Amino acid sequence: MYSGILVPATIAAFQRQGTGGFVLSLSATDESPPYLIDSRFPLFQQRLEAPKKSHTALAELLDDSQLVVTDHEPNPVDFPDERIDAIARHWVTFNLGYGQKESANFDKYAKRLGQDVRPEEAKAPEAILAPYFACSDSSDPWWQRSVRFFESTRGQASEVKCLRVVCAATGAGLGDLLGALREPEQAVIWVSDLDEHNTTSDELLSYRQAVESATNRGHELFALYGGFFSVLLGVTGLKGASHGIGFSEHRSWRELPQSGAPPARYYLRRLHRYVVQDLAQILYGIDPAITECSCPHCNGRPPIALDYHELMKHSVWCRDEEIRVWYGTDLKAAADILRDEYEGLTRQITTARLVPRIRGRALETIQHLPEWAGALAG
Repeated sequence: MYSGILVPATIAAFQRQGTGGFVLSLSATDESPPYLIDSRFPLFQQRLEAPKKSHTALAELLDDSQLVVTDHEPNPVDFPDERIDAIARHWVTFNLGYGQKESANFDKYAKRLGQDVRPEEAKAPEAILAPYFACSDSSDPWWQRSVRFFESTRGQASEVKCLRVVCAATGAGLGDLLGALREPEQAVIWVSDLDEHNTTSDELLSYRQAVESATNRGHELFALYGGFFSVLLGVTGLKGASHGIGFSEHRSWRELPQSGAPPARYYLRRLHRYVVQDLAQILYGIDPAITECSCPHCNGRPPIALDYHELMKHSVWCRDEEIRVWYGTDLKAAADILRDEYEGLTRQITTARLVPRIRGRALETIQHLPEWAGALAG
């Protein structure tokens, strides 16, 4: 129920053998899902007061330990052409050699797959994602450094497809950055911290218009992060998006001080979002149809009955179903459906016998639906 894998470079660097064995064993199967490695390079355009081991591991992989800065905010002038070229060279070497050098745990994961796969059948990344910086717009000095990264990476990987990553602070900024590209190309996009469920319709409309405008100019775009709203943007030309299993539908380019495993949450198909299990169970109590799911992992059970791994499998099944049912839906029709769902859910929640605090929590979980409708119909 997935078409490829996106590997964070921080994990690829810090857990090279484990991640390599996992990814490469999958690439050697009959299905052979393609994979890409994201450099996560905006990590190094910020001050890292308490760098993680994965941060230093990535800097060492790029043979530039000075990338980890702990005492000041880096500036674009800290990345002259010579330094960018050297980093790009090490990044290309790592990507080109990944299929052969990171397979120490190959047999372990091949055994778990239960398939006859061999290390020599492992594939290299489908393409190289050039390192990049997060930028406000095309006048941002970081943008010229990001352009240099792409040109240098593409030049040093001349026999392999190289893709540009355009990382913007806002939807409007994304539109400006994409407008600065001279020729149509395949590109990967990321609007920092674009949380589809807690973003205004105006910001979502800016994002949608950036994708539409770029598509009309011949670009083919893939989103580095996205959820159900990104599925709806398929009709505007968005070719796909990367979804974490249970988390990572959005991310800020500013590094989080700490992170960990995703919490136990239930994906609600009618709301197109994750909610904590206890709230999902309360909604189930109002009307089982609110949480109704026909996936084999739910098997007719209430949300609270699913264990952690069943929750994850359920979420993957739901996203696959959303893509199958909704991808390519006319935006006005989608907006009308979302408005109808919002009105119906609002009536059910407000008329149910709930204490005010719980009613408020339940209503908060559907506030994104009219915002989405506004962005789609605008």
